[in-house]
Order: sequence, then structure tokens, then C-alpha cells
Amino acid sequence: MVKGKLSTGTSIEGFRIDRLMHTGGMAHLWSVTRESDGATFLMKTPVVFEGEDPAAIVSFEMEQMIMPRLKGPHVPRHVANGSFEVQPFIVRERIEGATLLPELDRLPMPPEEVASLGARIADALQSIHDQGVVHLDVKPSNIMFRPSGEVVLIDFGLAHHRA
Repeated sequence: MVKGKLSTGTSIEGFRIDRLMHTGGMAHLWSVTRESDGATFLMKTPVVFEGEDPAAIVSFEMEQMIMPRLKGPHVPRHVANGSFEVQPFIVRERIEGATLLPELDRLPMPPEEVASLGARIADALQSIHDQGVVHLDVKPSNIMFRPSGEVVLIDFGLAHHRA
């Protein structure tokens, strides 16, 4: 399993950890730089300890399997996975936009805006459904917006895919 604790400056499989961006109940999100070319990405690492609920590990493994298969503007571009033998991680494109969550502070929204938002989210969901994936955890914090306004779905740990 994991050898030591990750921290700023740690190098793992060609990625340097720059800073911790978010800690959730099941994962940490790190800003990382690919050492070969200086490109920046987001690295997700699971929160795993001895005796942890195995569902968290299964969820992370599911996301590792699904992310490389998904393509298009409605999902972050997958870059790399790390194995559980050394350090499990997923490196993906870092979306510079915000999630839908802060938009809830603007409720109620005008009906035209709600309809437009709903249509863009439906397009994103249809895109992944066409690729054989059902998200199963659609919520404001898992819906992001590119600066262009396109909807991007994140966090595929609970997703289901056709074999």
C-alpha cells in the first residue's frame, strides 16, 4: 500500500505535488505538475487506512477504470493512474471553472436560465450515457463549468458502466 504520507514537493511516478486543494470524506485533491514538461493537472488520491470500509477502495478502483474510457468535452481528460501497490491516484485535466454549488446561492433563478442549465447538464449526461456510463452521483458539487460554459461531470466513483 502507500509508503509514507503525500505532501507538497513529493514526487510520484513523474508528477510533483504542488499543493493540497481539497480534502473530502473519501479523497484528497492535489494540484500537481508533470515533471517532464511542466504541465499542471489535478491528482485525486483516496483516503485509505487499515480497516477502512472496502467500499471506498472499490469506488476509487471503479473511477480508475471508468475515467480512461470517457472522452469528450463533458469529462475531464484522463492523464494517468497509480497502482494500489505503490500509491493509488488518478491524474486528470484540471478544470479551471467552478462547480454548480455556488450557483445555488442565486436561487431562485430566472426560468430561462434554469432551462438552459438543465439542457446543458442533460447534454453532458447524454454524452456519458452514449459511452456506456451512468454517473449515479449527480449533484451540484459534481457538476463543473469550463470557462466557455460547457458542463463537465466529475467524480465517477459511484458510476456504473457496461462491460
